[in-house]
Amino acid sequence: MQAFTGQELSSKKVSYLKYIYMRGDLVKTTEIAARFDVAPSTVTKALGEIAKAGYIEHTPYHGVKLTPLGTEYARFLVRRHRIVALVLSHFGLTPEEACSEAEKIEQSFSKDLVDRICRSLGHPIMSVCGEIEHDHGCCSAGGHPV
Repeated sequence: MQAFTGQELSSKKVSYLKYIYMRGDLVKTTEIAARFDVAPSTVTKALGEIAKAGYIEHTPYHGVKLTPLGTEYARFLVRRHRIVALVLSHFGLTPEEACSEAEKIEQSFSKDLVDRICRSLGHPIMSVCGEIEHDHGCCSAGGHPV
């Protein structure tokens, strides 16, 4: 799959993609700009690049929605974040600290590494950041979520 083998999006674009995924449906550019405290023009430029990568459909003045590829990629991004945050929480970090620190380092974790960590943890279903949604690649290679 392109989303896991190509060059990863920048951390800001990853944040936008995860936000769109968590919001669902159609998300307005101004809503994204307000959430991340940036100018709408900055968001519009980034969304154009995300759309070019095939992850979203962007209709100017209406908003954005994920493509099937974007949904799959965003689902992985959220899963990766939650698994990394869960690991970090075992080192005495508060949930907020674990979540914040995960944002800083999660892009260094490949899908294979995330899957291996998930299997080694017994396919946890909850993280300090929320529910962990498992994919077929993770769960079919080593068991089922607990």
